[in-house]
Amino acid sequence: MCRELKRNIPQRGRTAGEYIGEHAQAKTDSRHACKQKKVVLSERLKKRIEGLLKYEKWSPELISKRLSKESEECVSHETIYKWIWIAKHSNHREHKNYKKLYIHLRHTGRRQKRNNKQDRRGAITGRIVIDVRPEVVGKRSRIGDIEVDLMMGSNHKSALLVMTDRTTLITMIEKLKSKNADEVYEKMNRRLTNFSTSWIKTITFDNGK
Repeated sequence: MCRELKRNIPQRGRTAGEYIGEHAQAKTDSRHACKQKKVVLSERLKKRIEGLLKYEKWSPELISKRLSKESEECVSHETIYKWIWIAKHSNHREHKNYKKLYIHLRHTGRRQKRNNKQDRRGAITGRIVIDVRPEVVGKRSRIGDIEVDLMMGSNHKSALLVMTDRTTLITMIEKLKSKNADEVYEKMNRRLTNFSTSWIKTITFDNGK
């Protein structure tokens, strides 16, 4: 406490001799922003990563895990990917020697994070989020709440349409030639219309594309 007061009570000015929390926090933030920080991704480490990518053909995931396992200083594979892609698109001289490093990646396209809610590519237009689904569905107390999923086959050449009632776990399976929306709709329509319309309450699809 004594040190906190000594560092953050001004000696001059309008608030001289007073401790004000907001001002103390602003000073702390300023000191933290201006202080020298250790550069983990140093030039030496960049050269080490470059050699492993070019000549050993290691992936960033392998580089990160192996160097850490061998007690060498390293960064996460996400940091390595980020550095490689910044170097590719930057014209700054510090990135000049690493501009073509991306061609040594096993995946030439930029990796997408899983469960990225901001990635809307391929998403169903006008889809209704699961949050607005009636609460009774989560209780599994009634028959007729159907969950639908697609199980893809080898090389995405075929698929299974799986429809399961949440309460009874009765499952209906249809074979698909592809995951084309028209074919999926036709199969669902043919199977579910065999039941009384009052039996089907809700239909929930998985969070796929």
